[in-house]
Amino acid sequence: MKHQTDFLELLQIDYEKYPVIAVVGGGGKTSLIYRLTDELLDRGKRVIITTTTHMAGETELPFVRGGDAVKVQETLDREGYVIAAEYEEETGKYASLEEGKLEELKKLCDVMLVEADGAKHHPVKVPAEWEPVIPACADIVISVIGLDCLGQPISQSAYRMERTSEFLKKSWEAPITEEDIVKIATSICGLFKDVEERVYRVYLNKSDILTEKAPAEHIVEELEKKHTIAAYGSLWEE
Repeated sequence: MKHQTDFLELLQIDYEKYPVIAVVGGGGKTSLIYRLTDELLDRGKRVIITTTTHMAGETELPFVRGGDAVKVQETLDREGYVIAAEYEEETGKYASLEEGKLEELKKLCDVMLVEADGAKHHPVKVPAEWEPVIPACADIVISVIGLDCLGQPISQSAYRMERTSEFLKKSWEAPITEEDIVKIATSICGLFKDVEERVYRVYLNKSDILTEKAPAEHIVEELEKKHTIAAYGSLWEE
């Protein structure tokens, strides 16, 4: 399906040079991964989708349990893309493969998209000590933040609200501001954690819920001042 917005261009992603893309942060990661997959398929690229944590199961999509290389190759030849992961029957979610398996599978595709964090549909988060789970092979990290957190209490909008409250030095009932989003997106204790020398992007999702675009534009401008490429939009847009 063709969309009005090209997210590969919006986020300035050079997938030829940097083919392994990890997505972290708040709600919208899975939707972004599938949107990028559509765009890559339109460009004739072969795509593997996987996770280092958990990812919502989609039974109608091509899936290879355990990431068997032969089956992955066959599915890529047939479909152009495949989800390669373990599967948890009790939760109905895809689960992580071993790091060595990711290294093996990335050679079979043009681009690998990795969901590398969890937020249980909350729009924003500050990672715990063991998060995110960015694979060593990742070239790019994209942080996702939902703009529906703006003006909402930390207690309602943040995953790991205690950690977010501590990080921002605010009470649980304090509203999240534009400045808070900039801080979370750029701090090594926030979503920039473990990015290291990788290419980094920030995607501000759900701009469609804003009555005006000024807050999103202000956040993008502030992030650019910190040498962070960012963009805003809506994954619901057709």
